Amino acid sequence: MEMFVMSSIDSQTPPQFTRPGPSSTPEPQRFQLPSTPPETADSPSQDTYSVPWHKFPSKVMDELREKKYIMGKDRREMVRIVAEDYLHKHPGRPGRQKLRELASMIVGQYPASFKLTEPFGNKPFAKDGSETLFRQLEHRIENMKRPQSSLKRQAGGENSTKKRPRNSDLYGCVAWDPIIEGAVCREDLLSKRDELKRAFQTQDLQESSVRKLMTETYPIQREILNDDDTTIAVVKDEWPFLFEVPHLFDHASKLLSFSVQNKLAQELSKKEKGINDFLDSKGMKTGEGPIQLICGISKYFKEDSYKLFHKKEISADPEVELPVTPCILIRGDQQFKIAVDGLLVNDHITSPIVALSYVFSMFYVCNVQYPPEMAFTLEFMQRVFFGVNPERGSKAEKKGKKQHFIPPQVCKLVSQLKEFECKQKESEWAI
Repeated sequence: MEMFVMSSIDSQTPPQFTRPGPSSTPEPQRFQLPSTPPETADSPSQDTYSVPWHKFPSKVMDELREKKYIMGKDRREMVRIVAEDYLHKHPGRPGRQKLRELASMIVGQYPASFKLTEPFGNKPFAKDGSETLFRQLEHRIENMKRPQSSLKRQAGGENSTKKRPRNSDLYGCVAWDPIIEGAVCREDLLSKRDELKRAFQTQDLQESSVRKLMTETYPIQREILNDDDTTIAVVKDEWPFLFEVPHLFDHASKLLSFSVQNKLAQELSKKEKGINDFLDSKGMKTGEGPIQLICGISKYFKEDSYKLFHKKEISADPEVELPVTPCILIRGDQQFKIAVDGLLVNDHITSPIVALSYVFSMFYVCNVQYPPEMAFTLEFMQRVFFGVNPERGSKAEKKGKKQHFIPPQVCKLVSQLKEFECKQKESEWAI
């Protein structure tokens, strides 16, 4: 029986741990911003703002006219449009009172579409829904104004200045910024990109042809992914196939030099039971299956698994705010969705191993740092299940002066697992 040991730091081999055995459209209104002193130094100087009703999707405007409650994707799209339009017209960061004024004006225009009620239509809350809309606008604008979002890319495309990437971007990658070589010209690659975009809409390309084109255009995929100013929404629009499971895994395999999905399946087959037995002995086991295993590990580290797993249906709850980092939305035992930066990028995954492999890949494909609330759990997954053990650096945000190559908390768990395995072997021999 193999012992549970950490790999050498330059190895890509994971440590081994074996099992021990209204009716018409109202005219757009304008609201007067408060005349009080600005709340921040960069607050807008303009005094009025008009809600861009004309930019709302026709479906949303129909729902507003029909007095239907706006929720889910429609509400998020509405919030996105208003936030982007406001910041375009007023570049500074708005104060909270200004956002409350804006939310109240929107709700006042279509009160029936925002009123909060008890479940099943029982008695209404003593609220009109403006506070909820205010919080959503505030959350969206905070994400947009964050100076160094965890989703910012660090290398530019053809018309932007190349920047030195963070260590966390390069961390574990072998083909992060590939060079366009040989007779291949950028115009040819861009033409293939456009062909892929058309094919995604028409579905007239065979899967083998799509995979070939995606492989050939990998260098310019990395360019947009490494662009500091590119959002996930833009990437999804330019490369829609990238977020389909086989193509994301192909991209991740080239980026990391191994098959993420196969590696996870292989390592779980050898280590899942042993780790679960250890967690059970500590009263930290949360259930059976790969996702419950990761939740148990996060419980050991006293981390917040909510940053990686969501069990609420976001389309049914307008107040659900997703992390900006990659996360899995869980609907039952065999239905999983993936969201990044609050955007749903894949909604048809039926395997927990595929879901875990997908969300792990997204941290590397999209240059996202591990969220501090789940950093130890993700680093444990990275080293123990995926065998990513670079010589230096970290995918987690570093705080404080003292830095560690491997977090002591992760080393401690590895050591405890090894000791636990040895004790179980001794018990077996004694019998």
